[in-house]
Amino acid sequence: MQGISRVVPLPSNGFLLAGFNKGTIASGSPFLKTKLGSTNFHKSITTTFSRVYPHKVLSRKPSTAIKKIGRAIRNVTLGILSIATGTAIILATWKEDYREKFTLWCAGAFRSAVTIVSCCLCMLEYKVLHLRYASTGYDSDEYKAARNLVHLRCAYRLLRLCKLNTGVYIKGVDLTVAGQHLASLTYVVPKQYTDVLSVLQDRAPYRAMSEIEKIIKEEFDGQGSKDLFSEFDETPLAAASLAQVHRAITKDGREAAVKVQYPDVSRLFNVDVWTMQTMSDLISYFFPEFELGWIVTEFKQNLIAEFDFKAEGRNGELTKQRFAHRGESFAVPEIYHELSTKRVLTMQFIRGVKINDLNGLKKLGADPAWVRNQLLEIFAEMIFCHGIVHCDPHPGNALVAISPVTKKPQLILLDHGLYRELSDDFRKTYCALWKALILNDAKALKESAESLGVGEYTNFLPLIFTQRIPDSTSLLGEDLSPEDRAILHDQLKNVTLNDLLVFLERLPRDMLLVFRTINLLRGIHRQLGGTPMEVYSLNAEYATRGFWCETREEKQIRIQREKEKRQKERRKAAGQPENGNYEVGPIRRWYLFGGAPTLRRSLGYLHDEIWLKIRFYMTELFIKVWRWWYRITITSGDHSQNAPAFQ
Repeated sequence: MQGISRVVPLPSNGFLLAGFNKGTIASGSPFLKTKLGSTNFHKSITTTFSRVYPHKVLSRKPSTAIKKIGRAIRNVTLGILSIATGTAIILATWKEDYREKFTLWCAGAFRSAVTIVSCCLCMLEYKVLHLRYASTGYDSDEYKAARNLVHLRCAYRLLRLCKLNTGVYIKGVDLTVAGQHLASLTYVVPKQYTDVLSVLQDRAPYRAMSEIEKIIKEEFDGQGSKDLFSEFDETPLAAASLAQVHRAITKDGREAAVKVQYPDVSRLFNVDVWTMQTMSDLISYFFPEFELGWIVTEFKQNLIAEFDFKAEGRNGELTKQRFAHRGESFAVPEIYHELSTKRVLTMQFIRGVKINDLNGLKKLGADPAWVRNQLLEIFAEMIFCHGIVHCDPHPGNALVAISPVTKKPQLILLDHGLYRELSDDFRKTYCALWKALILNDAKALKESAESLGVGEYTNFLPLIFTQRIPDSTSLLGEDLSPEDRAILHDQLKNVTLNDLLVFLERLPRDMLLVFRTINLLRGIHRQLGGTPMEVYSLNAEYATRGFWCETREEKQIRIQREKEKRQKERRKAAGQPENGNYEVGPIRRWYLFGGAPTLRRSLGYLHDEIWLKIRFYMTELFIKVWRWWYRITITSGDHSQNAPAFQ
């Protein structure tokens, strides 16, 4: 009989399943790696686990109930799809105008049906697992092994679903998997899902040139790529979940990168979102402890912004203006507006290497330490000072190139489709939160958490941001001490996935995208050889600067005043009467410290920066002295116990 004969727990790699026949398990996942030396063992896990059914894992006796339910769902789905396809074919041949509409309708029906069937099978597996072990309890090793297999099978089922439907499904997985860091800190999200689905972040399927050409003609009144460009490479440079990029040469000889949106993504968007909302409602109905509707709503709002490539171009230009003072070390590609529309974005083509390509950086002569420092500074200034955040800084969207002006390395930021404008109240609260985290100030941390609406989760914020617990005896940037690990284990032993979802739901929506951004930045920074302490110290510096720097509103007022002043000077030089009775004095800006607009605020920033560093180093020194004294005390106690007794 085929089945599990034993479960061998591993210290770091999850579990190892033993007792399968040859070819029934593979090493495509880090959870299942071993050195058995069998060639059959290294077959694709995707095809292998598609043959593993719940009744073969959850019980030694095959369950016909699951087979019958699955067969019924499949038959109903095939019947609906057959009727829909037949209707579409008849109408398409009857009237050509209906062809595209009904083709789109059939595609939407197929995507929805496949999604619903896949998710229902996953829910069924979890329900059966829950009921089967209800009488014996959920703490046994047998239950945990069976649950891990269900996690893995469902993860691969979702992987096949995303590869089949593509589009917003891959985008949704990309946004979800990027939250792995937060999930891993609470030890409640199954790691099988993040490991299996993470492959969708690295590769997305290309679309045929005929589909791309169709979009270009629709956007430019029948003009194709050959009409608009002197050269257009049909092989894309890169493909993502919503669009792909081609290299081209404009009619005036400029090298360009042309980003073209997929033809069916926006048209199927409402159907896909409806399907996701329906599935979240079903999950909440069958599993009342999980409320996922708010995630779909947030995902929908973010994705709508990414469909408008004109807005993406404006975001890029605004970022370029905000960081004009970093022109030598930072750049954003120029937008070619005459060749850009809502679904086609044409921009300057910049030859560079991905920011995490260490060999490429070496060939360019770029120091990885300089690169990672520039990346952290730019995003810290974005969040703490400008109150905006680029929400998709994965390695493919950050390049390092040689500046044509200075001939030195320069950081290039791409893909400005998803930005979040942070409220000034949130920005200042986030600044205060980081100061409290660096100083390990429990009172200030509690105040910041309450301002964010998560006061009851105060103790988890240091763990999420700085990987240490409140009142920790570990130095900032160090691994948790054994004592801290014991405390953490005791605090998290009763934390569930629902607790995590409630925590995320109560957070301000600004914080969710900030979470995702800092997680991606940490990954890149670590690949470039950075240490956590570099991240913490730089965030502390810019968090302090954020209290004193020029706000968005102040900058708008300053720009308007400068504009009015220039208009007044031009009218005066031309001998024209002034338009209005306003009087604008000279605009003074002090850049002594922190980019503050006045001398008083510059001095305030300087005072806070010095005081923060003094308190930080005093706190770290106190911890070092306390640990030294604790070790001396323990050592003295051991010696006294081993000393001979006097008679």
